[in-house]
Amino acid sequence: MSAFLSIRNYVHFRHLFDAVHPFFWPVLYWQLKRAWLCLQREKLNAVLIAVTWWGGVRIVHRGDKIEQVKPNPFALTKPRYDNAVWFTDVPAEFLSEAPCAPLILPRQSGGGGCPPRGQSEGACALTPNTS
Repeated sequence: MSAFLSIRNYVHFRHLFDAVHPFFWPVLYWQLKRAWLCLQREKLNAVLIAVTWWGGVRIVHRGDKIEQVKPNPFALTKPRYDNAVWFTDVPAEFLSEAPCAPLILPRQSGGGGCPPRGQSEGACALTPNTS
């Protein structure tokens, strides 16, 4: 009987136990538990119940279904740049900057004049003279 008294003294259930004769408190407890299991099984956010004087509980209205969490369209799709994913195991001497002097390729001599049709002027510059 102490379990029923602790449930009866709970703020949200007190008005239900006040409407039921004390002889039928076990019936009310079992019916409330059944309604709670229905709420859990069907994944509803709420139910509206009606209670009779002898402890019968009837579900009058079912609430909305609990939606699955939808992915956030604004969530990051790749890790932040301070994440360890972006770190490298390449030795530091390979990661040094390029040499100060730019690499200049010498222009091939000969073959002056206009480039052939369909070819740009820069393409002729690196073509070796085969004559």
